[in-house]
Amino acid sequence: MNIDFDIKQSWYLYLAVVLFCIWVPVYLFRRHVQQMKGRIGIVLEERSRIARECHDTLMAGFAAISWQLEATAKIFKDGALDATPAAKSCELARSMVSHCQAEARRIIWDLRDTNEVTSLLSQALRRAISANHSQRKIVTTLDVEGEEIPLAPGCVHHLVCIGQEAVTNAMRHAEPNNIAVHLKYEVDALSLSIQDDGCGFHLPHMPASRPGHFGIAVMEERARKLGGTFRLQTSDGMGTEVAVKVSFNAVQQAVNQEHHVIRWIGV
Repeated sequence: MNIDFDIKQSWYLYLAVVLFCIWVPVYLFRRHVQQMKGRIGIVLEERSRIARECHDTLMAGFAAISWQLEATAKIFKDGALDATPAAKSCELARSMVSHCQAEARRIIWDLRDTNEVTSLLSQALRRAISANHSQRKIVTTLDVEGEEIPLAPGCVHHLVCIGQEAVTNAMRHAEPNNIAVHLKYEVDALSLSIQDDGCGFHLPHMPASRPGHFGIAVMEERARKLGGTFRLQTSDGMGTEVAVKVSFNAVQQAVNQEHHVIRWIGV
């Protein structure tokens, strides 16, 4: 009897040890998850605070500068001084402020919308395209070709900004009826094309050299940061196509360079 009792005690002891060994890592894992959620919550709260500060200070400042420049431009126009160097400099400053306002709005939107962080480029593009509005009836479509591959959020952000800038430029200046966004996944690269059937424009020089227009230069810079190529095709009455091609090797190198940016989050 004593032997059976000792065996039962030993079995209960072993069971208790096994259960304890299982409970400890589960407890530590759940605690780690809670700590991660707490840290992420702090980061998201700080993002919202920064977005509010930017909206209340930077956007108000940009608006005040824009109003002052418009008033100055009206003075030049009323005095028939539109062609003077000062008037042209004022118009350039207005274009610069307008571009900075658009970029600031985009940054504030990204900070506020925590659902924007995604690894699926098509999902982010659909969200960005749906946010564009125009007084004219413009049909905007998104077509995905090939098997989609998840990307780093930083790469998704740059590509979405390129697509959004191209769509916005087409709506503002090209007067198109249709805008086609085509995303193609190849074996070793991805291609993003935004094509409209609008009026197009004559481009005798490099796009970045057009005074007062910064959107094309910014798109080129974003493509360069990803290690990709940027192409712009347009002509009078033939529409415009913006195309970006990025190899997956270049994307991975860009991801490795950005790793240090998010380490401070503590995740």
